[in-house]
Amino acid sequence: MAYEDRGTGSGDPVVLLHAFPLNGRMWEPQLEALSATRRIIAPDYPGFGRSPHAPAQPDVGYYAKSVGNLLDHLELEQVVLGGISMGGYVAFGCMRLFPERVAGLILANTRPDPDSEEQRQNRKEMARRVSEEGVEVLIELQMQRLLAKETLENNQSVVSLVREMILESTPDGVVAALGAMRERPDSTSLLPEINVPVLAIGGAEDALSSPEVMGEMAAKIPTSRHVVLPGAGHLSNLESPGEFNAALEEFLERI
Repeated sequence: MAYEDRGTGSGDPVVLLHAFPLNGRMWEPQLEALSATRRIIAPDYPGFGRSPHAPAQPDVGYYAKSVGNLLDHLELEQVVLGGISMGGYVAFGCMRLFPERVAGLILANTRPDPDSEEQRQNRKEMARRVSEEGVEVLIELQMQRLLAKETLENNQSVVSLVREMILESTPDGVVAALGAMRERPDSTSLLPEINVPVLAIGGAEDALSSPEVMGEMAAKIPTSRHVVLPGAGHLSNLESPGEFNAALEEFLERI
């Protein structure tokens, strides 16, 4: 996986996993704000951003293994791991594979439960359309789901950035990720076993991982703190970067 690697500091490095169908560039507000005191690493999944080669049909565990391989490559024994949306699914996969390497966990705009049958069918249909029409169709299908109404109407810089990142994805990468998310395991039973500090953070206007869903998830993790960002949707780190960074900095100070 290609990756951005910035900053230094005495604390454990922070690895941030991006949402679908974007790439590691979505973490730019955090890379800029936090790299003065921490090492921050933001990879691109295979088939997204600067990682052009996607496998035929991985599962979520494949992406988690790729993160583990990156940690090996960078010779990092332990990190603070963060994931937003699909990145949260991958983070749960990492907690299954190498929990001893995770010193703290950031779960942003994500959920532990698997897809419903309706969601599974929607992902199959989306994969079909991407295969036939290209990644451009995701702008039509995803923008209203990813961003809050306020962002769509009044924050064109974020809207433009999200569009750019969508178009930087490959069709094969998108189809593979859709299949992995569609078949992902239920991580609910994993939640009570997590024993590192956890920040559960999301947007008040997120229709995909609502504050209620995030709150229920956080309540099942003994070591978690739940933060809701007013006015933000599914990409809360981009829509409310100041508030997101403040919560993240406070969290990191405790690790």
